[in-house]
Amino acid sequence: MKRRLLTIGLTLLLAAVGTISVLLYVRSADARALAGKRAVPVVVAEKRVPAGTSAGAALRNGLLRLEKMPAETVPENALGEIGADLAKLVATADVQAGQLVLKPMFAAAKPTSSGLPIPEGKVAVSIELGAPQRVAGYVKAGSQIAVFDTYTVMDEKSGTPSGAGLEKQHESTQVTRLLLPKVEVLALGAPPVPNAKSGDGAGQTGVLVTVAATQAEAERLIQRAQFGTLHFALLTDSSQISQGNGTNSKSVFDPAT
Repeated sequence: MKRRLLTIGLTLLLAAVGTISVLLYVRSADARALAGKRAVPVVVAEKRVPAGTSAGAALRNGLLRLEKMPAETVPENALGEIGADLAKLVATADVQAGQLVLKPMFAAAKPTSSGLPIPEGKVAVSIELGAPQRVAGYVKAGSQIAVFDTYTVMDEKSGTPSGAGLEKQHESTQVTRLLLPKVEVLALGAPPVPNAKSGDGAGQTGVLVTVAATQAEAERLIQRAQFGTLHFALLTDSSQISQGNGTNSKSVFDPAT
């Protein structure tokens, strides 16, 4: 029995030593490949970058990375840095994981007939919001935002004695919930000026916010713009946003939520 355990232990030890040796060999092989050669930085796709994705969004989501390669093996049109100029460009086609990023793979977004640059595969949707809903006006073209919606739901009325149909009554509660975790703002503009003769719209403070959205996102956004109350939240690279059940009138003061 002891001999069998000893044999198993030696086998595991040899396997571990072999794995470490392979890793060290691969690492040293990379070092030898660069030894005596001029290394230059190149941009490589860490993960698949879908067509129409802006380089800035790809960078924020960890889809691109920098690594070094021997200069003589790098094509002349390879991207060698991740800067502000690259962030403004969009992928002209899908860039596969591990692929060396070349300059033709990212280009300026093609403007539509209206002159508005819409990412490929998406549509532009406009909704009107006041300053508080637009983070006091800090939302600008190019901003990444999350969209929250406040709406009313009807719950079964609890604690109501049966009889006279009272058990069928409902009570309402207000719910605020994340609607869209991330969309890009394309443009901001003033709403159409109402007829001056009618005097309608006096004191109008709303602004039309145009965002890029997929069909499903556009449908949800339009539906809630008509029947809910929307608020934008300005996102940063470190913002943490996730879907959930939201907060209602009963749970708003619950520290566990």
